[in-house]
Amino acid sequence: ELVSSGSGRADGGRGEVGRRGEDMAAERLANRGYRIIERNFRTREGEVDLIAWDGPVLAFIEVKARRGRAYGLPEESITATKSKRLIAVAYAYMQEMDEPPEDWRIDAVAIEFGMGHALRRFDVIKGAVEG
Repeated sequence: ELVSSGSGRADGGRGEVGRRGEDMAAERLANRGYRIIERNFRTREGEVDLIAWDGPVLAFIEVKARRGRAYGLPEESITATKSKRLIAVAYAYMQEMDEPPEDWRIDAVAIEFGMGHALRRFDVIKGAVEG
């Protein structure tokens, strides 16, 4: 079951998994030293779940959370079209900055939940999308 935390769906199950995954990603990344500066940043080009500083590197982070593997791994859902949108969102965000960073990247966080909401996997994939 594919879940995008920014889906805005009112269907309870999938939207709840996405929100929980995004909250977990923000918390765990902060514990790893990331400094979260934006959540659910939207432009007309699209949306990115989290924007954070990882040291001197600005990271745009797409969170993918799923229950089970019936539809494949969470990170497999970042298509070429989604990648292009994420790159466009990153450029749009950096254009608004007074001093855009020299180093930036697009990361993915892949989260899999098992039975009873148990966490099965939490992976940070740095540079998941090439800008």
